[in-house]
This record gives sequence, structure tokens and C-alpha cells, in this order.
Amino acid sequence: MWTNLFRKLKLEYYKLLRMKGAPAFVARGFSVGIFVEFITLPTFGLAFLLLFPLVKLFRASLPAALIAFFLGKLVLPIFMVINYNIGYALVGKPLQHPAVQHQEAWQEWLVWVQKKGLAYFTGSAIMGLFVAAASYFLVYAALQLYRRKKARRTLPQSRTSP
Repeated sequence: MWTNLFRKLKLEYYKLLRMKGAPAFVARGFSVGIFVEFITLPTFGLAFLLLFPLVKLFRASLPAALIAFFLGKLVLPIFMVINYNIGYALVGKPLQHPAVQHQEAWQEWLVWVQKKGLAYFTGSAIMGLFVAAASYFLVYAALQLYRRKKARRTLPQSRTSP
């Protein structure tokens, strides 16, 4: 199981590095995908629909955004508590309602969303901006490095004859 996951991650990494286009174009797409993934969970998946217009707006790479959207699902659980704490610090104390007994599961979920959803969404959006900015620079640098190494390998070696 772990071997297959590692192989899939490695494949996505190589797809990203070998992607056509300017490094800034690909890096913008990756950062848009990461940001959208960060705000997807609190919006119940509807933010995925923002991916396409944002890619067009920022003139970014759609394949890079989709790769980031996929990889973001693996990274996001690390940030869940941090996102909520940031949002809680900015939004303030969640609304308090009297406890209702014997609610169904979907009603309990709606109460949780009402109480903590705004704080989590706010924190996710802010942390998403920071992670997207950091990922832009990391992907840009990785693409530059990979392409420089590739250019050095493909240059014909000039040999001097004795």
C-alpha cells in the first residue's frame, strides 16, 4: 500500500517537473490548486468549481493546478487544527446556542458547521494563501533547477582533438 502511494506521488512529481510551459506559468497553476484545496473542505467541495475560473484568471497551468489539488488532499490534514485556531483567533468565539438533545447526525453536523465553520473557513483561506505563496516559490525554484540540469545534460560536449 505504501509503495503504491509513494509511486503515485513520485509520478505526480515527475509530471510536474516535466510539464511544458514557463516555470512561472506552471508554478502559478500549482499554487492556485493548493489554495483551492485548502478552501474546498470548509465549502463542502464546491470550491473545486472555482479551480477553472481561477486558472483562467491567473493565466496558470490547469494540469499543474489539478496535480496540486490532488497533492493538497495529502497535506491538508496536517493543517486542520492550525486552520481552525487561526480562524478562531480572527473571528472570535463561535456562536453559542442552547444544546438540543437527540438530534440526527445531519442536524448535529449542521450545528457544528454553524458554530465552527466560519472560523475554520477563515483559517483555511488565510493558511491557504500562505501555503500557495510558498508552493509557488518552491515549484518555481524546482522547475528552474530541473531545467538547468536538463539543459546541461543535453548540450553537446565539445571535445578538443590532440
